[in-house]
Amino acid sequence: MQVGKILYPVSTLGPGIRAGIWVIGCNRNCEGCANPELQTADASKDIGVDKIVSLISTFSCEGVTVSGGEPFLQAAELKQLIEQLRNIGIEDILVYSGFTLRELASMGDPDVDWVLSNITVLIDGPFINSLVDDIPLRGSSNQKVWLFDKRYEQKYVDCLSREKKVDIFHIDDEIHFIGIPFKDYKKLYAKYIKSR
Repeated sequence: MQVGKILYPVSTLGPGIRAGIWVIGCNRNCEGCANPELQTADASKDIGVDKIVSLISTFSCEGVTVSGGEPFLQAAELKQLIEQLRNIGIEDILVYSGFTLRELASMGDPDVDWVLSNITVLIDGPFINSLVDDIPLRGSSNQKVWLFDKRYEQKYVDCLSREKKVDIFHIDDEIHFIGIPFKDYKKLYAKYIKSR
């Protein structure tokens, strides 16, 4: 699976303390994309699903969020990942996709269908810069939050009632802002980086 980064602990991309996995490869090129560095596929970044899950098993996380890039461009690997995460007891799995649920369901891909039947939440649809709003978890108002596992309904209702925030990770000489961008976030990020 081509992976750009794996971070823990993440508190801004779903309820509770989570691990975040960002896959590589997306051909949408949405204006204002929060992760343009993850758009180009890169075979040199391929990591075995077993290794990813082994790393995540060392975290004390309540859930896993998969973003990107576009996770469903690696549907077979995504299926393996979710299957193995569930095997180690992680059942709250949130996946972001630039595809809509209708587009995913119409693909006729058994791996995609399996993923949709075994995740907790899908947040779907392309990011549209002009539709950025203040709802946590989604980037723009056209995107929908699909809850597939009712056991987690209250946790997600609570999560969606909060304000948008970011987690900040300092890794070597890089700063990663993790969360869903809010309006005018680039100015605030630039101010933070300058202050460092």
